[in-house]
Amino acid sequence: VAPPRWSCRVATLAMFLRLAASLCGVASSAVVIDAMKHDIQQIQAGSFDTIIGKFRDDAVSAVWYYKESNAADEKFLDEYQKVAKELKGIVKVCAMDCERFAKFCKDVGVGETPSVMIYPPNPQPSYALQGELTSKRITNVLTKSVPSMVTSLTADNEAAFLTSDPSKPKVILFSNKPKVPFMWRALSAEMVFKRTIKFGFATEEANAELAKKFKVKKFPTIVMQRGGKGEQKEVYSGDINFQAIHNWVNLYSESGMGDKVAGAAGGESGSDEAKPWLIQDIPELTGPSHNDVCFKS
Repeated sequence: VAPPRWSCRVATLAMFLRLAASLCGVASSAVVIDAMKHDIQQIQAGSFDTIIGKFRDDAVSAVWYYKESNAADEKFLDEYQKVAKELKGIVKVCAMDCERFAKFCKDVGVGETPSVMIYPPNPQPSYALQGELTSKRITNVLTKSVPSMVTSLTADNEAAFLTSDPSKPKVILFSNKPKVPFMWRALSAEMVFKRTIKFGFATEEANAELAKKFKVKKFPTIVMQRGGKGEQKEVYSGDINFQAIHNWVNLYSESGMGDKVAGAAGGESGSDEAKPWLIQDIPELTGPSHNDVCFKS
């Protein structure tokens, strides 16, 4: 039988070990967003307007409001990272610690965490996503919030699309599927592209003649037309993903390119009107077309 003195020491050691285990348990329940591992952008109360508020007219954003020591938030981190990874470069997927910025969280109505707020483009109001917070559901909500600036092409509007806004490159996705994909909508709604590039969507079934004109033989194919008369045509040959296509289109979409410029008299230089005769094999001579047909090479 151990002497009372040793029994006391053993009891003290056991209590110490239990306390240490308890402390370790608390420490393990911590949200750690690592910039090297995660695609989630951490924001602070003071940077909210700079990162999200000032872009509400153009961009879709999500903010996960969390508490660093909350076990439920720690568990949610991997789920939210899936959203950030899938929508990287397309939607701002952010997070804010409500233990550090308690007043801001209270002001926006955050109580229990995890809480995900969706910030769609103005004038739509922001709102807290209710119900189960799964990566699939959050991603679905965000993708549906992205507006579309894509023109779905038909025989009736093809010529107008290709010849209006002559300073803007036209980028067409030829697809064998009937619906405009999210990636194409997201590209068309990008803050600079929406002003400087025109995005079109053509299908194998509905736009056979246009596909023939652009010598498209496989689907999907992406083609860019540039120049006042559409004389420059380029087929995209890179990977079919948002970032790769964005980098290619961005070569021709510097800020200001394609924007309307005020002339000396205060009007806008250039014309936005469609000029279908510019892409006709034999241009039709009319009142509006005679200047281009007769006097311009």
